[in-house]
Amino acid sequence: MVVTLAGADSPSEHLQLAAFTAMAAVVFIWLGRRQRRTGRSLVAPNETMRAGDRLIQPPPPSRGHRTAGCVWIGVGGIFVLPAVFNVVAAIRQLIG
Repeated sequence: MVVTLAGADSPSEHLQLAAFTAMAAVVFIWLGRRQRRTGRSLVAPNETMRAGDRLIQPPPPSRGHRTAGCVWIGVGGIFVLPAVFNVVAAIRQLIG
């Protein structure tokens, strides 16, 4: 957080950093919610796949993937804090 705030000199740079970290937070939280809800890996689809003349079923939902989804939500939450601090820093620089 301190490194993020120290690198910005103007309100526009603070707002750019806030937008970037907010976008990262949204992506991580979205991915985590999706993984937690389905219980499947982010790269494994939920549908059957055709390989040659056979259909391959998707892997069953697992507790480990749901736990990993909660971890991704936590990572997204960590990205929310710098976004808030950068918005506050930009407002403080604009006001005084």
